[in-house]
Amino acid sequence: MQNKFIFLDKRFDVEPSYIRLFIIIFITAVLAKGSVVFRGHAIDDYGFMTGVSAKGFEVILSQGRYISAAIIWLVDSIGVNIIDMYFSLGLVTLFLLTAFVVSILRFVGLDKSPAAGIVGAIIIAHPYLTETLTFRMALPSYCVALIFSIMALEMVIKSPATWGNRALALLATLAMLFTYQVFINYFAIAIIFAFIYGQVLHVQSLAANNVYRERAITLTIISTISIIAFMSLIWLTKALGLTKGTGRADLITFGEIPHRIEQISSSLMSIYWSAEHVFSGWLKILVALMLAISLIIIFWYLLTGKDKRNSISNVSLIFFAFLLLIPVSIGVILPFQNWWPVPRVIAHVSIIIGLIFLMADSCMYESANRFFKSAIFISRTIVLIGFIFLSNQILADQQRINQWDKMMANRIISRLEMYPNFSDVHLVYINGGSWGFPAKLRTVQGDMNASAFLPDYSKVPLLSEVSGYWLQRAVGAEAIVGEAYCKDREPWPHAESITVENDVAIICLKK
Repeated sequence: MQNKFIFLDKRFDVEPSYIRLFIIIFITAVLAKGSVVFRGHAIDDYGFMTGVSAKGFEVILSQGRYISAAIIWLVDSIGVNIIDMYFSLGLVTLFLLTAFVVSILRFVGLDKSPAAGIVGAIIIAHPYLTETLTFRMALPSYCVALIFSIMALEMVIKSPATWGNRALALLATLAMLFTYQVFINYFAIAIIFAFIYGQVLHVQSLAANNVYRERAITLTIISTISIIAFMSLIWLTKALGLTKGTGRADLITFGEIPHRIEQISSSLMSIYWSAEHVFSGWLKILVALMLAISLIIIFWYLLTGKDKRNSISNVSLIFFAFLLLIPVSIGVILPFQNWWPVPRVIAHVSIIIGLIFLMADSCMYESANRFFKSAIFISRTIVLIGFIFLSNQILADQQRINQWDKMMANRIISRLEMYPNFSDVHLVYINGGSWGFPAKLRTVQGDMNASAFLPDYSKVPLLSEVSGYWLQRAVGAEAIVGEAYCKDREPWPHAESITVENDVAIICLKK
């Protein structure tokens, strides 16, 4: 029996199997990432402790996230700190992220697979996805972008040939790009796998109507139009001086291509083979082995299938589609100046891994080798448990680094309060700073779980947060004075590492 609901005058059928799949994936999301509902700060969050600055808006607008800027302004205008909504937004994020994974499985036609539950759980438990959730300031925009992405996918699923659905999907995709562009990576993956699924398991329908190929073509056109419109508006606002340029929007030059190829090669090794802090060596090797076996199963099915009419063309097309997954693994940052392939930016590889697993299952569905299937199930269970534990470790380490930062900040403030003229201080200059502490964390990668004493923009807000004093970052002449003082001084915790000059507190940390 199907449940039905109406949205935007569109009727959607919700089968019990979708509800069961949603429940399985959502429970896994809670087990893996449930700690997101507790207070925690990434380094970018400290700039939003007491509202949003003009500089913060400028950065968001320069990235083309106009809807995101509007959301942040709206939340701030009602007197709410955006990073303090972690409990409600954490729950909503897990809910929407689950719905998004289900929509992708539905889009590519793999939602009815017997293994859809465990593979969907693996996708959502992937540690790469967890890093985004550590940035509490991003959760409102992330949620809205998820809603737009789900709308676009579901409209295409419902009827890819209907102009009304196409228009709504186009508007939703455009809105997603102006909110949080990373989801276009997921669309690219959905397009490739919908095409592959249509070619592999629906080859007999190539001459007739192939709904999966039709979905892929429709979403490709919609995404292309949306990207062109997005880039055009970014260029226009920059040309008119309404926004400033950023490395995220500047393309690499022709001469930089060889170096970018080296960077891509290194990143692909990190994603699929090399050990990482957030993805242990033996677990990654297990996933790589499972991916290799899955690809062998898929191509073996193609080469030995009963229908030989289009075998050569199918193998060629599908091989090309899988090759496209190489650049898609890196995603939208591929041609741009700002090269920062941290886990949250390439989190979509979790979808690639999961869909390859499910595609292989579809190709060996009639296999009677129970031992092989049992080995696959056990391997996936091990991967799932490993991903859940790693995601928990990432969020636990965030709590730990936050505690260490606050305790050190308190010791600094205590030392400053000993100066008789401390009451005059409202500017702070902090020289140096490190990404961590002597007691190492297990999940520091890129700027994930880095100390707030590392970037300049989070140091002073941290001191204000722990002390309650209204402190601002010293710039200009005051910063020059501070830099000169720290040049020949012993760093913290030495006695001479801290001083007060008029209304400026100077703090010298290790570099």
